[in-house]
Amino acid sequence: MKKILSLSILFLITSCGVLKNTAKDPYVGTFDFTIFEVDNFGDIPVKLTLNKEGEGYTSQMEVTGDSQGSGPLEINSTTFENGVMTIEAYTSGYDIYFELTVEGDEISGSMMGMFEVEGTRVKE
Repeated sequence: MKKILSLSILFLITSCGVLKNTAKDPYVGTFDFTIFEVDNFGDIPVKLTLNKEGEGYTSQMEVTGDSQGSGPLEINSTTFENGVMTIEAYTSGYDIYFELTVEGDEISGSMMGMFEVEGTRVKE
């Protein structure tokens, strides 16, 4: 009986330690956001998917809705520094970049430092 009790306690402690180490990364997920008041385009809806690979992050973006530039954006790099995610991309002949901050389920920031970006996490 003592062996079973000891093994049960050991298993409980070990499983709690494993669960603690598998904490969810707050940046990984899918976000729907809008780039506001872009010249000649208006408001542009975008779907962003962030993944973690090793120590770094990867991203995919796609313009959604009826926007003139709908479709995927070619991502050149995704970096994270001092709480700000910087995504460099190429679309419609232009190099662009996003500086984004994720706080809980909210995402905000700017595109090219000129156009405001706001959105939320897509619940899966």
